[in-house]
Amino acid sequence: MNRLIALACASLLGLGGAASAPLADAQAQVAASTPRMVNLPRGTSFAVDLPADARDVIVSNPRVAEAMLHSPRRITVIGLAGGETDAVFLDAAGRTILALRVRVDAGTSALQDTLSRVAPSANVHAEAVNDSIILTGTASSPAEADRAVQIARAFVTGPEKVMNMISVAGSDQVTLRVRVVEVQRSAIKQLGFDTQAIVGRLGDTRFLLGNTATFGVNGGMLGGITGGVSRDTTLNGTQPGSEDLNKGSATIKAFERVGLVRTLAEPNLTSVNGEAASFLAGGEFPVPAGRDQNGQITVAYKPFGVGLSFRPVVLSEGRISLQVKVEVSELTPQGGLTIGAGTPSAVSLPGLSVRRSENTVELPSGGSMMIAGLLQETTRQTVDSLPGATNLPVLGQLFRSRDYLMGETELVVIVEAYVVNPTAPGRMQTPADGLRIASDAQTIFFGQLNQAYGLPAPSAQTGAGWQGPVGYVIE
Repeated sequence: MNRLIALACASLLGLGGAASAPLADAQAQVAASTPRMVNLPRGTSFAVDLPADARDVIVSNPRVAEAMLHSPRRITVIGLAGGETDAVFLDAAGRTILALRVRVDAGTSALQDTLSRVAPSANVHAEAVNDSIILTGTASSPAEADRAVQIARAFVTGPEKVMNMISVAGSDQVTLRVRVVEVQRSAIKQLGFDTQAIVGRLGDTRFLLGNTATFGVNGGMLGGITGGVSRDTTLNGTQPGSEDLNKGSATIKAFERVGLVRTLAEPNLTSVNGEAASFLAGGEFPVPAGRDQNGQITVAYKPFGVGLSFRPVVLSEGRISLQVKVEVSELTPQGGLTIGAGTPSAVSLPGLSVRRSENTVELPSGGSMMIAGLLQETTRQTVDSLPGATNLPVLGQLFRSRDYLMGETELVVIVEAYVVNPTAPGRMQTPADGLRIASDAQTIFFGQLNQAYGLPAPSAQTGAGWQGPVGYVIE
């Protein structure tokens, strides 16, 4: 600007001689036509002092900025909206006195002051681009970076206009230890009576009587014992005039079962602060998903078993906000589906029994939470009987069949969260560190497969690793 003013003044005063005047005018014209960048926050202004009287002012985008003429040599440019525009000042001869490229942005001075007061430990810088704000610098934790983003969103018209490019100086790691314990109890009782009798004479009308246990709950007899008596007093020609047909049988079926199933899973997962992690101990079963262009069935696989997924966020020193999703599922014939039943290409699909819990909690490092109350109880019972005879005292039991099924399930999930740091490799152990394979003589004479398993490795130094019967399989 000083050089431009000096050249303009030299041209107006005639300094430099007649020979140098055209060259000075050319240099001044080139310097004046080169645009100069000016950054202007929205709603602010700046004054321009010109080296010569201005006749015209051209603003290419008047919605971004406008120029106000106070005197022939003093003009004020005001920023109206975010964007860029050109401002060209011309003299009476149409020559360019000054060319400006004005960039109007949202302005970050107030935002920067707010960030300095609210997050003094963070080194966050705000830069404005049109109507958007870019946050750069470093923060000590993701929570601190998120606070800076929330503050910046209050200075713009929409949350999408804040670009978060803050780097987290130190990212914590969170280890989640989950214990999933499930206990299932089941009881089945089946008691049925089968009776059959035929009374009559050969060649004449015969009378039949029968009662059969159907076991409608379980679909059939599952096991147990079957016993009874059969009596045949038929006389067929052994004596003159005796051709009676008398035959009867009675059978009792009894079965009882009590079952107990215990399921335990202890998945341990470690994730960087703010990142999700997942775990699945189970399998996948095929499910038809459609048909290809050749008419063949396409298959998709769905997971089942014990699943865990979580996303930790360290809010402050030792405080963890945790989003946890735990799922226990198993295949079951109940709710299954058979496609193309009765055909050679029939496909049977199992059902899926699912118990799922999803929640968000806040824990201190080393704290625990329990998800309980996931109880399920089912009872099914059928009684088949002979109409009328079932109401007889005592003897009515002989004409009844009972099928009973009871199931109880209780699921408990215990979650423990820890903020952890990496450790030295020498302090880590594997399941094979204490494994010693038995010799042939020990295997043949004593039936041993291994000498030791689950104890510290024989070469482990004192103080390195766990001491005593800890971890893995202990015999």
